[in-house]
Amino acid sequence: MIFRILLLVALLVFSNDIFAKKVGSKTVPISSTFSGYLLGFDETPEVIAERCNPPDGKFAWAVTSFEGWGTASHLGESYMYAEHCSYGTIGIGPDGTYGEGEFYTIADNGDVLVGTYTNGVSLSGPPMVGFMDYITYTDGGTGRFTYASGGGLEMGSVNFNDFSFTISMTGVIAYKKK
Repeated sequence: MIFRILLLVALLVFSNDIFAKKVGSKTVPISSTFSGYLLGFDETPEVIAERCNPPDGKFAWAVTSFEGWGTASHLGESYMYAEHCSYGTIGIGPDGTYGEGEFYTIADNGDVLVGTYTNGVSLSGPPMVGFMDYITYTDGGTGRFTYASGGGLEMGSVNFNDFSFTISMTGVIAYKKK
């Protein structure tokens, strides 16, 4: 029990400093839940070459895209679009890892929150694939999220029987209001 308390305290103390810079407002928790569909795997060599720069020992075999709808704190009902580079291990093939992800979350009022995700890993094999990665909120959105910063963890699953997905994001964010 004491270990859990210490872990929780450490997470709260360090997450504000590590994940969010002060940009004229306080750092606050953020969470979101989305469901939607895997749109597809773009395996066009030109698209992969332009979009992906895989880590050493890996190759990119597709640009994978998703869209979904759900609720996010500080945004309300929202639409989300995401895409990333799907990787494989040289000499083996696709291995369930991914990175160089980008996502855009559009609030009902039109404000856009921009972010990236990295170090993605699939936690189980098809047909129900669980996954986890690290998210970072970045400058470049619109409205109150123009100067956003922060980050956290994304976890979810994709059902390859019907290509549906669900994700949950939790973390911290700092943003400056208009």
